[in-house]
Formats: sequence, structure tokens, C-alpha cells
Amino acid sequence: MNLIKIISLNDINLLSDTACEIWKECYPDIISKAQIDYMTEKFLSPSAVLEQIENQGYEYYFVCNEGKIIGFTAVKSENNRLFLSKLYFRKEERRNGGGKFVLDFLIDRCKADKLSYIYLTVNKNNTSAINAYKKWGFITEKEACTDIGNGFVMDDYIMKINV
Repeated sequence: MNLIKIISLNDINLLSDTACEIWKECYPDIISKAQIDYMTEKFLSPSAVLEQIENQGYEYYFVCNEGKIIGFTAVKSENNRLFLSKLYFRKEERRNGGGKFVLDFLIDRCKADKLSYIYLTVNKNNTSAINAYKKWGFITEKEACTDIGNGFVMDDYIMKINV
């Protein structure tokens, strides 16, 4: 497995298409189709990703295995910590070690950058992701309900792992 940093506009467009496919597989039992469509447009459209990379300090990576894109991740360094903004895999690639591979990469990065911990937000009803994060050593720090516009909220747990 390897990570490929997303830099070019072609990569950003491919990421956006990949993200929309994955979200439609991942979230239909958790949030409405209308919210999936709204969130992918707001946070994962090519223009949104470009804005995040160019002006907000986010880094996006494809997660690849044997030359095939199996998922993606996005992170942002903030003061003494790393925000794991996104970690998603295609349905058939889940539970195959990709998440642990990415986490190990991020932990090594945190150590090199002298960051204290990694944190993330995860939908309270996304039990498979919550269980994976717990298995990898994350703890639930608190709850957060964030208004994201258009009548939608993100009802999340904030989880963290010390590095």
C-alpha cells in the first residue's frame, strides 16, 4: 500500500469523483441522500478541495494498493495536533488494513513534526468507523453537533489518539 499526495487539478477531479462514489456507499444508512449530496458538494467538490488545499492547509492523499485507488484521506496540522479530516475506503476495500496503514503513516508524521495527538470527528451513528478507531487506540473525547447549513448538522463524536 502507498499514499499519493493530491496536487494537480486532474487529481482533485478524480478525488472528487472517488469521494462521491464512496460516500454513496458509506452513508445511506446514516444520513439522508439529500445530506450526502449537500456534504459532498460543500466539502468534496473540486472547488471545495482546491480551496482547502490552497488556503486552509489541508493535504489530501489517495490510498493505493497495487496501483489501484482504494480510498483517500485528508489531514491538517493545527498547532500541536493533526486533524484527520477524512479517511474513506471503497466498500470492498474496508477491513483490509488500509486504515491502519494510513494511521501508522500519520503517527510517524506526528512524531517527526513533534505533534502530540491526532483527532477526528466521526458521525455518532457510524458504528463501523467508531469501532475501527477504538481498535486502533482512539478514545472519545467529547460530542459535537455542528450546523453545516441547508438545515443539516453533523452530529459527531470527537475522538483522539495520543502520539
